[in-house]
Amino acid sequence: MPYDFSSTVRHGNEAMKSLLRSVLVLAVAAAVSFGCATPGVGGDSPFLTSSATLKTVSLIVGEPNFSVDGAFQELQEGLYTRPQLRKDLVLAPLDDLIPYLGGSYLFDAETDELRLSLAGRQLLLKVGSTQAEADQLQEFTLTVAPELKDGVLWLPVADIWKQLGAYVKWDKTRQRLTGAFILPPSRNLEDFARGGPVTEATMGTQPAAFYAGPEGRRLADVIVGYQNADGGWPKVERDVNLLVPVNTAAMTGFRIKSTIDNDSTMKQMAVLARVHAATQDARYAESFLRGLDYVLLAQLPNGGWQQFWPDPQGYKAHITFNDDTIANVLEVLRDIVSGEPIYAFVDPGRVARARAAYDRGISLILKTQIVVTGRKTGWCSQYDHLTLEPRMGRAFKLPSISGAESVNVVRFLMSIDQPSPEIVAAVQDAVAWFNKARMDGIKLERVEDSSLEFGFDRRVVTDPKAPSIWARFYDLESGKPLFSARDGVKRDNYGDVSYERRVKYSWFATEPRKLLAEYPAWQVKWAPKRSVLR
Repeated sequence: MPYDFSSTVRHGNEAMKSLLRSVLVLAVAAAVSFGCATPGVGGDSPFLTSSATLKTVSLIVGEPNFSVDGAFQELQEGLYTRPQLRKDLVLAPLDDLIPYLGGSYLFDAETDELRLSLAGRQLLLKVGSTQAEADQLQEFTLTVAPELKDGVLWLPVADIWKQLGAYVKWDKTRQRLTGAFILPPSRNLEDFARGGPVTEATMGTQPAAFYAGPEGRRLADVIVGYQNADGGWPKVERDVNLLVPVNTAAMTGFRIKSTIDNDSTMKQMAVLARVHAATQDARYAESFLRGLDYVLLAQLPNGGWQQFWPDPQGYKAHITFNDDTIANVLEVLRDIVSGEPIYAFVDPGRVARARAAYDRGISLILKTQIVVTGRKTGWCSQYDHLTLEPRMGRAFKLPSISGAESVNVVRFLMSIDQPSPEIVAAVQDAVAWFNKARMDGIKLERVEDSSLEFGFDRRVVTDPKAPSIWARFYDLESGKPLFSARDGVKRDNYGDVSYERRVKYSWFATEPRKLLAEYPAWQVKWAPKRSVLR
């Protein structure tokens, strides 16, 4: 029987539309006046030139993010830091936000002084003092003093934004503070070349002849060029053009750190191996081996890999199955250990280390399969790196059983030749759970509505002919579908998810459908006496 969903349509935010209209009026006025002070804003506005950019930045009280033109970033990477509302003032740390906009943020812990700049405007603030300076000349008064608490510097956001030339608007209903900035070109905002014939998303799926040709070598050269000193690679967006050098200077904080998230590092290593096999260029083998050393060093004693390594913080320190990370790592290690020709250049010492890491990884998978009401099910997207308890990832990814990430874990286990009884049992239990967790008779429908912020909504509707779907997350106790939003609050119904998360995140999965179709061939070979689908 299909799970009972309710769906709520939320209308677009008229306050945001009004703000954008106001900003455009201000921008035109600034252009006409060739840089005169913008009305209603502290300090001088940046010149609106043909190369300037208009950026809309928002904070929502209680949500651990900021957004730039609707694209969300974490307010403090991995720490769930949330803007606070105190006496009608929004307080938040800005140490990630200001550099993201192309500015600088320098806090001196010895003097308690903060120097930040953006778009040619420089501010000097001091912890505990409401008196501040702009451009080393003009004094101004903050509504409240900067406060340092538990290593986090909390700032009165509206005051800071206005002094940096922003038009600021407060939406009391949604508790959203929005600032519209006119900014000069920034290496952080216009950071990478986009699109083209080979992107981050497609670099591993090119025809075989590509890797032997000049563009294959160019791709490999770019990959070598943005490899970190520790041997790993940072994560870049899927539309980044990888036939031109990656602008690592535009990557700050955790964005430049090495990670296995989103198949980073493993994907680069696989491409290097393919180009090396075609060209025998030693540079590509050396880069691959540095990447392999990174992966082997990053493995924890319990067999897991954290999302970021080294020195992760917050949820980025969790062992992560998210986006198939550990399955992707183990697939490469499996191919190295099994002697795939493409990896023939890997020396015996590293092969032995890879074999040990591979065995520990399989052991971790078997230990972390989640049990609900006495039955083994699937896997959580993240686990505590010490206790192996299920943990929350981003604020909307609560501890749960993943209906998506569990698929590739099972598929990896099914790829193992001569599986142990423990592996066979794990596959059988997971497939049985997938079969039970399927939802029939419903489908996700897109509803066009120009009055909404993104022009459409999504809702769950009844359709007896619809193929089975699965929830992205299932509750650890009840086993029922689980939903949330950027506020981290558990919800039972898809219709109760916030509008932005409802239309901008995939809360349902279809991947298990293909897995169930692949299972019978595996079952006949490795568990011929028992099919869990009968």
